[in-house]
Amino acid sequence: MSQTDDLLSTVERAAEPSHEQQTEIQLLKNQLHAAQGEARQARRLFTHSPQAAFTLTPEGRVLEANLQASVILGRSAASLTGHRLGTVLAPSSQATFTALLNRAFASGARAEDELTLLDANGTAHSVFAAVQRTSAEDEPPVCQMIVTAVTSLKQAHVQLLDQVESLQRAVQEHEVRNRRQAQEMQEVVQATQVHLNRQLTQLRNALSLHQTEVEAAGVTFAHLETSQAVLRAAFGLMESLEQYLEARQLRLRAGPVDLNRIVLDVRRDLEVVLDGRNVEWSPARLPTVLGDSRALRIILREYVSNALKFTRTRDVTRLQWHVEDTEGHYLIGLQDNGVGFNQRQKDRAFELFGRLHPTGVYEGTGIGLAVVRWLAERGGGRAWGGGKVDQGSTFWVACPKLPSRDEGHRNSRT
Repeated sequence: MSQTDDLLSTVERAAEPSHEQQTEIQLLKNQLHAAQGEARQARRLFTHSPQAAFTLTPEGRVLEANLQASVILGRSAASLTGHRLGTVLAPSSQATFTALLNRAFASGARAEDELTLLDANGTAHSVFAAVQRTSAEDEPPVCQMIVTAVTSLKQAHVQLLDQVESLQRAVQEHEVRNRRQAQEMQEVVQATQVHLNRQLTQLRNALSLHQTEVEAAGVTFAHLETSQAVLRAAFGLMESLEQYLEARQLRLRAGPVDLNRIVLDVRRDLEVVLDGRNVEWSPARLPTVLGDSRALRIILREYVSNALKFTRTRDVTRLQWHVEDTEGHYLIGLQDNGVGFNQRQKDRAFELFGRLHPTGVYEGTGIGLAVVRWLAERGGGRAWGGGKVDQGSTFWVACPKLPSRDEGHRNSRT
């Protein structure tokens, strides 16, 4: 072999890549192939995205538009490419679109706003546009704008607002009718009360006159006593109805209420009933609660009145207040040593005209505890009772607590 042939062979061997170089070249080829695949996948995702999408320059010129963008605008992607997107925007959206692009390219963060696009027929489409820069700092600036059609949503929103407004009008009209009917009913009841009181007063006067005449003649008639008892019951019923109507019309104003002061007021109200009675009050410190002082006075007075009524047969009446502290409420109970009642009938006591004992034995109309329950629930609490026959009873009312200082401070800040 000549010297020239040896030199050529050496050069050829030197030009051949080594095994390491071949491996590196193959790795680069694989990476390039994978990158090309990812690019194709990204383009497919962009093209077939269910949302309209555009690739834009800082001037708003369209570099690419996907299929959904073509559907919304009624134009081909080719006809959009190279043109400014502002040509298919409503005049009212031009400034918004420019500001949107400036924010996206200046900060690199996602910028969002509402735009109005015009399709090939000039029909306006409300869209929500989200713009974000997709190019690197060393690359020509490009952003992608994702568009979500919201026309149907806005139409549904308008329809919903119309329906809400219609329902509000209907509710207001219903409330007006209810107030009018309630006012009419109140006027009828008050007129009936006045008429019945007048008639009952005349009847009472006639019975008293007749009783005087009978006693002067030295004659007694059992039916006169019965008539007078029925008349007293009728006056009691009228008084209870009047109290019931007053309670129903009471406008509650919530505020701090010291229940100890309420109990003192109740005891003063019932001095006539307490006169001559041997009543032992177990000392108890009652809390300050959130409520209406007038409503709570009615509730506690009814509880004390009931306890005094159903302990009338006891030589010594024992009344004891109980306080239980729960989350959000204080439970206030009044326990007595009276005749009690069957626990299975506990709910009946709070029904309107509900009674647990015979009318002939214990007076009452069955209205007081119904008022108690109604006032308690209106004040954000509840009322209930329990007992055992001949072992006394305990009636409870749940009173909302005063908000804590921290909670009140949070509420004032919100």
